Amino acid sequence: MKALRIAGEQEVAVLDRPTPRPAAGEVIVRMKATGICGSDLHPYRHPSSVHLDPGFISGHEPCGVIEALGAGVESWRVGDPVVVYFRRTCGQCEYCRTGNRNVCTSRRQSYGHQGLDGSHAEFMRVETPCLMPKPEHLTFVDGAVLACQAGTAYYPLTRLAVSGRDVLVVSGLGPVGLLATLLASKMGATIVGIDPSAERRAFAETLGAARTIDPTAGPVGEALRETFPERADKLIETSGSNQAHAAMGDLLKPLGSAAIVGLGSSDFKMPLMHLAHRELTVFGTSIYPFAQYEEICQFVKRHQISLESVVTHYFGLEQGQEAYATAAAANSGKVCFRFD
Repeated sequence: MKALRIAGEQEVAVLDRPTPRPAAGEVIVRMKATGICGSDLHPYRHPSSVHLDPGFISGHEPCGVIEALGAGVESWRVGDPVVVYFRRTCGQCEYCRTGNRNVCTSRRQSYGHQGLDGSHAEFMRVETPCLMPKPEHLTFVDGAVLACQAGTAYYPLTRLAVSGRDVLVVSGLGPVGLLATLLASKMGATIVGIDPSAERRAFAETLGAARTIDPTAGPVGEALRETFPERADKLIETSGSNQAHAAMGDLLKPLGSAAIVGLGSSDFKMPLMHLAHRELTVFGTSIYPFAQYEEICQFVKRHQISLESVVTHYFGLEQGQEAYATAAAANSGKVCFRFD
């Protein structure tokens, strides 16, 4: 089978690997669609020895159909369409037992991370606890988008309790920010998007942003107050930029709330006076709870949302280098691999 690996700094290689076989409790998923996530770009830009292993397959946004069953698998059938939850967890801790597997305290290797083969391949081995059924109203590309980034956008919006009463700032208009814009618009929020890319700002406006701001053109707080003098009620930060962190306090009203999603920086800093004197609430968020998957699917169905609409570029695996370079350029929507 064809598969991709990170071969060096900003270098992707196409592998010819044997098709995997399922162990007990596993299935083989024939890939139909899989995306490139921002966290795939971190090792693409700065690979570690784990990512440079000649046999390691990248990718963690899988959607496809079950091709083969391992011993003891009874609740799934060959041909079932599935989305894969890439984070492998213990299944035993308090958080796993209550449906919050995203914050498992005894996480194991995740698919496409830490040396465990991922989804940038024609076939993928998956443990059955990581399988989620793909409903008929979702395309395979929708499912790949939902495997990671759509849920990563939806979950913090629900924690922020976004509604039609809110002015919401979406800081960073990469794929997660674009999805946050699309989903929050269906929740009724008035959305202001911030990103240095003119292409991404224009795209966000087609997805529901009432206004967009170029952070390179001047202080974003001043630009926001031209339209919303009292500032925003809520904010979702998807870029991971330290400059974006520092600006949050100037964008939010007193008692405002912010969700930190982006992992583009290892540090988080903002003026303490903004945080304390305005009594802001700031919290982190990590993908989405396994138990929230069905809720997201129903929200998408009820509002007739096309998650696929955020995808601007499709590639085959043999175009892996071009696909990663396109995603890393940071001026497009989501980039996906699609399989015939």
